[in-house]
Amino acid sequence: MIDEGELEHDAVFRVGRVTSVDGRRVKIAVDKLKNTSHLLYQGGVVRNVAVGSYVKIAKGFGELIAKVDGEFVEEDRLASATYQRGVDPLSRQLEVSLVGYVENGRFDRGVRELPLLDNECFILTQHEFELIHTFVDATDEAIVIGALAMEPTQPVSVGVNAIFASHVGIFGNTGSGKSYTLTKLYHELFERYGSIETFRQRAQFVLIDFNGEYLSRDAADGHVRSTSVITGQANKREYALSTRTESGQRLPLPESAVSELSFWTVLLDATEKTQAPFLARVLSSNYWEQRLADPNDLLGVLGDMVFRATKSSDTSIDRQTVINLLAEVQNCLGSHPSSELAALIDDFQQNLHYNATYRKFYWGAWGGSPIDPDHPSWQSLTKDKVAALNLDFTTIEPGIDLIRFKIILQYYNDIISGFANREHLSPLIKRLESRVPDIKKLVVATDDDSFEEPLVVVSLRDVSLAMRKVIPMLLCKHLYDRKRVVDPANQRYLNLIIDEAHNILSLESSRESEAWRDYRLETFEEIVKEGRKFGVFLTLASQRPHDISPTIISQLHNYFLHRLVNNLDILAIEKAVAYLDRISYESLPILPTGACVLAGVATQVPVVVKIAELPAATAPDSQTMAVTAEWLKPLPPVDGEDDDDGGWD
Repeated sequence: MIDEGELEHDAVFRVGRVTSVDGRRVKIAVDKLKNTSHLLYQGGVVRNVAVGSYVKIAKGFGELIAKVDGEFVEEDRLASATYQRGVDPLSRQLEVSLVGYVENGRFDRGVRELPLLDNECFILTQHEFELIHTFVDATDEAIVIGALAMEPTQPVSVGVNAIFASHVGIFGNTGSGKSYTLTKLYHELFERYGSIETFRQRAQFVLIDFNGEYLSRDAADGHVRSTSVITGQANKREYALSTRTESGQRLPLPESAVSELSFWTVLLDATEKTQAPFLARVLSSNYWEQRLADPNDLLGVLGDMVFRATKSSDTSIDRQTVINLLAEVQNCLGSHPSSELAALIDDFQQNLHYNATYRKFYWGAWGGSPIDPDHPSWQSLTKDKVAALNLDFTTIEPGIDLIRFKIILQYYNDIISGFANREHLSPLIKRLESRVPDIKKLVVATDDDSFEEPLVVVSLRDVSLAMRKVIPMLLCKHLYDRKRVVDPANQRYLNLIIDEAHNILSLESSRESEAWRDYRLETFEEIVKEGRKFGVFLTLASQRPHDISPTIISQLHNYFLHRLVNNLDILAIEKAVAYLDRISYESLPILPTGACVLAGVATQVPVVVKIAELPAATAPDSQTMAVTAEWLKPLPPVDGEDDDDGGWD
């Protein structure tokens, strides 16, 4: 018996028939009576098909789902010209692309079969529409992140496994809402799992924050704002690093990490063929540790280096080489320099001379009778003076300072012995002089595991430009390498979150060597390609996807694409993201603030999502200034100064 309700439903919801099949691209001729924007059904209003909506194609007992990419009008060749109006011969045509099928009460993405000519096409019911936008598997946990931009009543949920066991990319121009989206994702995750002890023990999230947007701040001006960004302090530890002060917070790293070759290779931009092998030789040898165990032995070695340098005929070794060696030893003694060594350096500066013509050192005033290296007293003037010093090498702190001391000694020993070319290694020593003081302000070597909280935020807002690239590299590489070694069974989870990722993943930079750029990119490319096998995942947020390595972008699993207006950025997304349809791609330049295209393995189809609002206390500190309001407020007085007229000093 025919069900009259089904007949009525099909009569109303049918929109046309298939007229052309070209792979995934299908053309549908719309029925003449279905050209209105809305249809009436059982006293309600049903939205008719339009560009961006979905249709169902009935093929036998199967139901294929397609998305409308465009529509056009063409002449209906079957229409009779007799007693017809001018519009009647025109036929409305839809261009659709197949996206999936409905089977056993669920929607699956993909093309299993193609429709046939004259297959009927229907508007989706509310239930079918919800099936398409149900992205969470029955075995997964759902978190709500927002609603469909075109259908605000349809919430959008994503699966915890589908998102957080994947590499995620969040891209968009400044002010488009990408920081808000990143915060929303992780806020909802911590709201769901943050109070569970096993989650706190087994999950680790490390957020690299270049602009200080994710640091929690006290309420200001009576407004509760950004006091617990992403999550509360019970689940979060913050490191506001700074190279402007000696007393700021420092990031704890194990002593074993500080003594690794990769640490010093990254810190000093060591070249692969000369400088990196030199550092490897220093770090793998215990020669200088054995000398340090007996200060007299070490002083004897230093004295011998000075003696050999002053007797050398090598043109690359001059008076300044000897003085620099002693000055470097003085610097390595830290905050407790030796007055004896300072006096010896002054003695050498006044009495030790070098004649470039004869390639010989001399001792004494030029006006008198200077002593040359062949004189029997030369050893007493050089080596014996150094060996007689009373130096306390215990003031050299273990870790960074000690390794710096070893590098300095090995460098001068190699130069004096003729084992190394000064031109190859001297740039390394120059960088050592400038970067070690900065890295000591940012990193402390300790064996205490200070990352007990599941979320660690490392702010680089007040860090120098050179260190802003070094610190993320050091930290991410250390965490990744440690995870592979310490947890081979993948019982723990690590997620590296990098905001403003173009700062360290840029393909082009005039401030660094090509070798350093390749090393930096290869490190993160390895993480994004192999990290999943070791329980390590990346979340990247950036304004400039074009600047980031295409290898990294193409290996991401899920994309949150906010407004992008630069053509190169849009082109980079088009090349890398295989999940975008034409409508979603073309909407990127005109997305409103807070809306994004969600595409990837976590969703069946690309959707435009309006990210749900966050509580003010958990939102990132990335709000756009309301200049018309701020300009009218008086400037607050600076601490320690009286309020004045607010003018420029």
